[in-house]
Amino acid sequence: MHIVASQNKIAAESYDYIIAGGGLAGCLLAERLSADGTKSVLMIEAGRSDYDNIKIRIPAGILRLFRSVYDWQHETSGEKGCNGRNVFLQRGKVLGGSSCTNVCLHMRGSAQDYNDWQVPGWSAADVLPYFKKSQDDQTGRSPEFHGTGGEWVMDEVKYQNPLSATFLKVGETYGLGTNDDFNNWSRPQTGVGRYQVSEKKGERCSGATAFLSKASKRKNLVVQAGAMVRNIDFDDSKTATGITYDLMGDDTCTKFKASLKEGGEVIVCSGAIASPQLLMCSGIGPAEHLEEHGITVVSDVPGVGENLQDHPAAVVSFKTPKKGVSVTSQLRLFGFTNPIPVLKWLLFKTGLLTSTGCDHGGFVCTAASDGQPDLQVRFLAAKALGPDGMTTFTQFRHTKILEDGYSFQSVAARAKSCGRIRLASSNIHTKPIIDGGYLSDPSDLATLREGIKLGRQLGQQDGWGEYKGEEVYPGPDVQTDEEIDEYIKNTLHTANALTGTCKMGCGDDAVVGPDLRVRGVNGVRVIDSSVIPRIPGGQTGTPTVMIAERAAAFLLNPELEPQPPAVVPVVDEVISAPPAEATTVSEEVTADEPQETVSEVIEAAVEEEAEPEPENEVVEEEEEIQTTEA
Repeated sequence: MHIVASQNKIAAESYDYIIAGGGLAGCLLAERLSADGTKSVLMIEAGRSDYDNIKIRIPAGILRLFRSVYDWQHETSGEKGCNGRNVFLQRGKVLGGSSCTNVCLHMRGSAQDYNDWQVPGWSAADVLPYFKKSQDDQTGRSPEFHGTGGEWVMDEVKYQNPLSATFLKVGETYGLGTNDDFNNWSRPQTGVGRYQVSEKKGERCSGATAFLSKASKRKNLVVQAGAMVRNIDFDDSKTATGITYDLMGDDTCTKFKASLKEGGEVIVCSGAIASPQLLMCSGIGPAEHLEEHGITVVSDVPGVGENLQDHPAAVVSFKTPKKGVSVTSQLRLFGFTNPIPVLKWLLFKTGLLTSTGCDHGGFVCTAASDGQPDLQVRFLAAKALGPDGMTTFTQFRHTKILEDGYSFQSVAARAKSCGRIRLASSNIHTKPIIDGGYLSDPSDLATLREGIKLGRQLGQQDGWGEYKGEEVYPGPDVQTDEEIDEYIKNTLHTANALTGTCKMGCGDDAVVGPDLRVRGVNGVRVIDSSVIPRIPGGQTGTPTVMIAERAAAFLLNPELEPQPPAVVPVVDEVISAPPAEATTVSEEVTADEPQETVSEVIEAAVEEEAEPEPENEVVEEEEEIQTTEA
């Protein structure tokens, strides 16, 4: 990328779109909106520009990314449901955002998740074409639900640990059923299997590598890394005119301006923590809260920062007598990095470095389920270094000798608890106050309690053979429901799926409408995971890609904007997987036969929606990206 050090060029131009945030959604939008060469696009990202660093490219490099220069290192503030603990929240601080620092799982959730949003234009039938448009499925599964030829790659990890293979057999024998495609909407989500991942030929597929790099020669796209958007600027009519930003690490705090063309838009893509923070620092949010911080109210939108949702998790871990079998122990040789896995990855892009560690697992309906699977199990072929699941990721690089074992991370897949984001200061550089709201809904604690019990039962099955070992966490002293609950409260951690703080919808609690325009102002939209009204049952990276893809389509062709409720096809009962009855975790989960007309109904539901106009051919040799880094 061509680096330009001066801010004068940015100030001298005006733009059709200014994208505030270069994460997963921002990278896709930068590529799509600049593709035909007619629109000028500026993207401002506070994080680093080196998304191609080898620690990011190697999937297993995640063990060196948490609490590093690539991480914003947020924490919640004294969680009431977790005995006053602060919960660590990892967020990517680099172009590509958290798609550069997550566990690469490629999941959408179920069709019912999107129908349950009850937002016009965002039902399962509406969003499926946009999931498929971005996708490049390398697995060949259920083609009616997957696309090929896109940039967002879905594949399987080029490695399987023997402990992971054994887990699949144990889970099936136990009665959990099997699932070879967790993104197949013609069947229930339940069962155990290999999770698909966002990897391309053994390397992490991030928003930056998938989308932004594609635009690397476009003259109409300017990317400024290492800069923080301080606020959105408005005129007297509450219409956005541009942004004010400064450079990270600049002690002088010199402010710079970037301006919109007439009719241009600011697109906020800063994520579930930073997007509501930017809106509030710009005067959009709960009026009383803004006034407390001396911020002039532009639009009183009470929902800004509310509805924070996440996937809370807790761990069961076992030590195995079999030596040298876990992924963590194989990465060490006499206390140092084992060169063999490194060479396999460098030469062939295969081996254990292609795994982030939790690419096997399953979904289960526990007794706490309200119909859909409420529990996700993520299996790790490693003994946890501590009962807080984040400890293994953050302490691995400091631990020379690692014992062998296997672990079950229980995740409340459709958590009902909600928290919120509030300002600590009107200065955007001051981290906001985060109340995760973890376990504020008792059903989440019930789900995790059942998850702990299930992990214990699975870990003690005879099917483990020579690998069967003794429980380390929670340990023999934790037996009663009350003791399990205390263990969960004291060790709960995030599965890194933050959503919801700029809720999309039509009600009074919504921040953006179905067209993603911010209420009460002109020329501002939010397009990222923060608009998700209700968290889906699966990791949230791929749904974020879909949201950005759908938004890009109607930004370029307004005829594709979501329509009023009256014209939304009623297809919920046909394309949703039949709701599974709530079961105890020891009962076998079975699937009803899928309806034969699923794909036909989906095609009929979207048949009348116009396809996006074909993009003009771009001559790559004549284009150039201008990337500026502080």
